[in-house]
Amino acid sequence: MAAPIRFLTGAQKDIPEADRLSGVPHPREMLSLLGAAKAEAEFLALHASGKMHHAFLLTGPEGIGKASFAYRAARFLLRSPPDAGMDALFADTPANTTQTLETDASDRVAQLIANDAHPDLGVLRRRYEPKTKKLRSEISIEDTREILSLFEKTAAFGGWRVIIIDAADDLNTASANAILKTLEEPPARAIFFLIAHRPDRLLPTIRSRCRSLRFDPLGESDLAALLAAFGGAAGQEGTILPRAGGSIRQALRLRGAGLSGFLTRIETVLAALPKPDPGEIDRIAEACRAGSEGEEALADFASAVELWLHQQIGTRARAGQRPEQIEPFATAWAVLMDKAARVDALNLDRRALVLATIDDLAALVSTG
Repeated sequence: MAAPIRFLTGAQKDIPEADRLSGVPHPREMLSLLGAAKAEAEFLALHASGKMHHAFLLTGPEGIGKASFAYRAARFLLRSPPDAGMDALFADTPANTTQTLETDASDRVAQLIANDAHPDLGVLRRRYEPKTKKLRSEISIEDTREILSLFEKTAAFGGWRVIIIDAADDLNTASANAILKTLEEPPARAIFFLIAHRPDRLLPTIRSRCRSLRFDPLGESDLAALLAAFGGAAGQEGTILPRAGGSIRQALRLRGAGLSGFLTRIETVLAALPKPDPGEIDRIAEACRAGSEGEEALADFASAVELWLHQQIGTRARAGQRPEQIEPFATAWAVLMDKAARVDALNLDRRALVLATIDDLAALVSTG
């Protein structure tokens, strides 16, 4: 029998958090983590070797456990054995190879982190603006300097100091350069965990100074276990799991009828390529037009296109098509992501991007 999903309930914030999904435990509250055994083993091996890196870049799609791992690793580093001196706390002995990142729910460090109250842990993320009642679109230099000041102080508990950046994709140019400067001259007993859904958008100099830990999409059994732990999706698993792309965040969002209907519309259009219903295309494009809802809709559109492209590649490979016939489907995703990044950076027309993307996919199908 699988182990139960364990999480704590921390103090609830009065303001929205960029990294919290409503009604679901925050990553800092999660004690269990599924699908990350390889990353945990690599991290523990480094710790046991006495060659701990000063920065870890956690990469992979959004919603697969990267932030939960960061907090899990932070708990491990910030925990102190009862009545142990500093030599025991930081000793790298062969015994460390048997350690895990598991933490008891009653652990003091776990409780402090769950309540966002550990003095040696800083979290850098997009800030909520009370005046506009919205989250900022990026991580500002002011917020970055405030968090980096943690590394200028002596550790409150005498051990490690940890900064989690969730997500590094949201750093603007100034804040990214400030992070880079600290990565180039890291203080002692200080560790970064940079969460990146699109690491290719980070400065190459940031990537080169980090130890990369790759996280893979979750399997359907892990997704089903997490869904059940977070309120279930009775009768919906057959619809949700294949669409989730290995992301528990996406699976949880798919429980809502609105998103499910929107994705069905996209899937219908993609299935009808190269000649889908123009009216359906227009409805999809309109949903992506403006506002935060449009931004989310565009992300959902992109995820659906990514899944469709993967399916096309697999189907065509099994049918014996030549690599040069399949390659355009493989590169179409990168093209869409580059265009989406420009739309986001320059505040361009999302509707036009959707229309152009469907035209491009129709041309692919016609010639492929």
